Formats: sequence, C-alpha cells, structure tokens
Amino acid sequence: MEREPDCAPEDGVPIPVLPEDLAPALSEIELVADIWAADAREARYVAERAVSVACFARRRRRERLQEFGQRGGPGLDSRYRQPDWLADFSETLVPELALLRSCSESEAERLLVESLVLTTSLRGTWSALHQGRISVPKMRALVDLLGTAKPAAVEAIEEQVLRNAEGMTVPQLRLRVRRALARLDAEALERRRQERARQADATHQAMGDGMGRVVIDLPVWKSAACVDAVRRLAEQQRSGGDRRPIGVIRAEIAADLLLRPWDTSRPAVTALLTIHAPLPSLSPAEPGAARPATEVNGEVVSAAQCRELLAQLDMLGVRSAPAGGCVQVAVHDPGTGRLIAVGTPSELQRATGRRRVRSSRGAGAPEDGPGLRPPAPTAAYEPTAGQRRFVRTRDRQCRWPGCRRAPGRCDIDHGTAYGDGGPTDCWNLCCLCRRHHRIKTFAPGWHIELLADGRLVVRTPSGVTRVTRPTPWCDDPEPDPPWLEEQLPPDRLRC
Repeated sequence: MEREPDCAPEDGVPIPVLPEDLAPALSEIELVADIWAADAREARYVAERAVSVACFARRRRRERLQEFGQRGGPGLDSRYRQPDWLADFSETLVPELALLRSCSESEAERLLVESLVLTTSLRGTWSALHQGRISVPKMRALVDLLGTAKPAAVEAIEEQVLRNAEGMTVPQLRLRVRRALARLDAEALERRRQERARQADATHQAMGDGMGRVVIDLPVWKSAACVDAVRRLAEQQRSGGDRRPIGVIRAEIAADLLLRPWDTSRPAVTALLTIHAPLPSLSPAEPGAARPATEVNGEVVSAAQCRELLAQLDMLGVRSAPAGGCVQVAVHDPGTGRLIAVGTPSELQRATGRRRVRSSRGAGAPEDGPGLRPPAPTAAYEPTAGQRRFVRTRDRQCRWPGCRRAPGRCDIDHGTAYGDGGPTDCWNLCCLCRRHHRIKTFAPGWHIELLADGRLVVRTPSGVTRVTRPTPWCDDPEPDPPWLEEQLPPDRLRC
C-alpha cells in the first residue's frame, strides 16, 4: 500500500521516498552490495574522467613560439611553480580547467597531474580503478607516490601492491608502497623529500566559524620536537591550575611562542586587517535576533566576534598610533551593496561635519561637509592612491572567477586597455593577480571584459563563460547575472 504524503506538493513534484522507508525492504547483504556498487561506479567514473581530462590537456600543448605571441606586460608570478608534469602544456590550461569545472585552480592542477599520470605511467592503476578494484583515495595515494618513480619500479610495485590493495586501508597502502620504493627506487623518495623541503612554508588556513589554522612545513624530527615542547609547556600550565581544555592551552602557548607579547625589544610588526561590518551588527541586540553578516579579511565571522575585535583595536589605540596601522571605513549603498566611498575615521568626520567656507567677499557661511565620494578619474596610466584603496576595498580579492588571492597581491588592471582609450577611473579598474592579468592581456582565444556595472565576463577558448561581480556588502537582491550571450551583442562574442 502506497504511503500517503502528509501534504500535497505545491509544484506537483512527488515527494521522494526517504532511505529509511527503503531500509526494511532490503537485507543487510543487499545494503552492503549497494555500498560496494556505488564505490565501483565512482571509481569507474573517475577513471573515465581522467581520460577526458588528459585528452583535453593534450590539445593545449605549449607552442614552440612564445606562447602569448608578444612581449611586454606583467611578468610571471614568482609564487607560481608549474609541476613538471605540466611543463609541456599551456600556462592557461589550469585556469581554463578550473573555470570549466567551477573549482579552484589548485584542485584543477591536482586533477590534471592525476589524469596525466594515470593515463601514461600508471596504466595498471588506471585499469584497477576502472574495474572498481581500488577506490579513488587509494588511486590518489598511488599517483602521489609513484608519479615520479622509474617505469621499471612502477611496473613492479603495481604488480605487487594491486593484488592485495582492495583489502588494505589507504595508510597501509602508502606504507607498503614506500617500503617497495625504498627497495626499488630510493632516489624517487629522496627527490620527493627534497622537493617538499624546497616548498616548505608557513601559511594560514581559514577554518570557518571565526577560527584559523597556522601550518608550518618542517622536517619530521623538527616538527615532532616543536609539538612535544608545546605539549610539555601546556602540561606545566595545567598542573598550575589552568582548567581549560588541554588543546586550548596548547594552542595559546604556541601562539605566544611565536608572537612573544612579553618581548618589547623586537621591532613592532603591523598587519593589515580589513573589516566589513554593517552598523546594526556593531551594537548589542536581543539574544537570538537576526544580525547582518560581518567579514574579517574575507571570512564571515559572528557579530559578537567582530565587536570584540573592534574593542581590542580601540583599546590598543590603533586609530591613532602611527606604527600600528589604521581603521578604514567603507560606505556602501544599503540597497544594492555597492561601494560608494572609503575613508579613515578622520576623513569621515570631516566629510559629515559642518564647516565654514569663505566667500570671495571674505564673509563665511555655514555649510554641510563635502561628503565622501569615489575618487576622481585621472589622466595618467597609473591609478592614484585613492583609486587603489577604493578598488581593493571594493573587490576584496582577485576578480577572476574562483580566485581568492588577496587584493594586496594583485595588480590594478584596466578593463578597457589604457592604450585603447580606457580611462583610469574606478569603474574601469579591477583587481587581477599576476597570473590572470597575463591571461587577460596576452592569451589568445580568451575573451575578458569588464562591464560598466562592475561585472567581469570571462570566456574560455572552449566556449565556457563565467561572470563575477564585486563581493556584495549585503545579501545582494539582484538576480544572478545572465550569460554572456544574453548580455553582449553577437559581434562581441568572437574570441
């Protein structure tokens, strides 16, 4: 007997049957078989995607001539190092694949390398994946460890490992492959170690919920020693009466060891902190009341955390200390969220206050303040300091679809080239990181246009279109932007 729904759907779409409703009709063996079948289908789909990605990449091989066909313009971004597997392919391949899949460029790069390795040097792994004998995480472990090994070692290790890989976990598989590599191709392990050592860095990773993570790449013995030192200091503090969770104590001790707030002999280090907060979120409200979203350096934080941060900045005297930085106020249109002007608190006070202006006869008359406005255009090629501040505050990051590089690491680029009559005005300027600036200026087959309303239209040589707008200050009431074909005349769609 069919179960009657509690209420009829308004749009006529039937209510789907929930998994709990199917569970009594299936035995445990059938449920296990469904799980295995789903894993096998996922593995086959990933194997088939690898073939398509590799074929697409081979159509983007680097030309013998200079890739962008001309010299000049922004140089290469020194922070970007193309993997050896992608050395023979176009510099624009990774950004294009990222736009095709609407993913980050780091994810697109990993997918490209994975697909090329699978379809060339790891044919046995690709076959096992296509047959569903290994899972996707196990395949990625093999690609990571065997991607740079000698062909003879790869063939021998695949023959040894793939027979029993189905019954191993990913850590067990990694350990077995490492042992085999140490015996058959020790140089590959040493090359991996040296490459990881060259790429060592200290980075910040946002975790959401107002928290972040500091990641430091160190040799294994040094990282273990650091963690052990923090653990011992935390245990001493815990024995002294600190009843907070031990993980919280360890995190605070690690931060103090890095920042050393007690050491006044070192020169002061300042940091740029960009805070976007609507005024209603800065005042206390009733518990449970809806509050507008606030952002700190591009990450959404709670209104309470934002008020706490501003209070600490005020206590530290950031607004007046010349070496401590300053607070900038961004004025947005409350209806559309578009940026109107940017200024310091003192500039805002002068703009909104009353002043006395002398007339030609010497008499004064009280008038309102001049107000805050967008920076005026300039006839020069280089944007003014006010324009740079305005554009970086408005864009908040690189405007390329999917890119989140901070505005301080970006070029201020003209939408319509200055040499083609494009004005140096805020509406014709946007933030682009060096890599995407090069693609916009020189890459053949790409169509990139900055529209007057702030939208950036990007069309790949394969015909895929993506559109971005400056990050809205509030929940943007406007609908999603139309596709390029709906916005631009046909004669402007040619790449």
